[in-house]
Amino acid sequence: MNARWIRLGSMCMADFEAACEQLARPQAPRARPIVAWAQAQDAYLFAVIAPRRVAPGRPTRWLSWGLAPAVATYRQFGVPAYFHGDGDGIALHGRRIAAATLREIGECVVIGASFLARFPDACLATPSSELEQAFRLRLEAQHGWQFDTCWPSERERASHPLGYRPILS
Repeated sequence: MNARWIRLGSMCMADFEAACEQLARPQAPRARPIVAWAQAQDAYLFAVIAPRRVAPGRPTRWLSWGLAPAVATYRQFGVPAYFHGDGDGIALHGRRIAAATLREIGECVVIGASFLARFPDACLATPSSELEQAFRLRLEAQHGWQFDTCWPSERERASHPLGYRPILS
């Protein structure tokens, strides 16, 4: 299945959430899934924006389905992260390292979370390009998606009721 990868640049969490809502709202039921990617001050933000037809049938499975590739990405880098079963997000050694959000917006399921910008026990910050590529490969492997890197469409940019347009890099 073809999917879209949209880089939104650097932004705070509130702007990222607004941008993801802006991307999700105009999607049709047959739209391609989208992964939005951004960088905040101390984290890499992502959101899986998928039409409900692509997500698992039961809403109780959506969060773990959306976060499984992120957990696999952490493990690829040697970080034994796991999905925190109560819907709390991603955890490491019993402590939450990323909160997760699950929302239905229009025809889409939107699952958002983040990656640490600096992995525990690492001396250097995790390079965005390496982390982004690893996450992309995990999404392709686990969900069967093939990504095109693209910009939001004009309709997606104009969908916010206040005309909000994210800063794109």
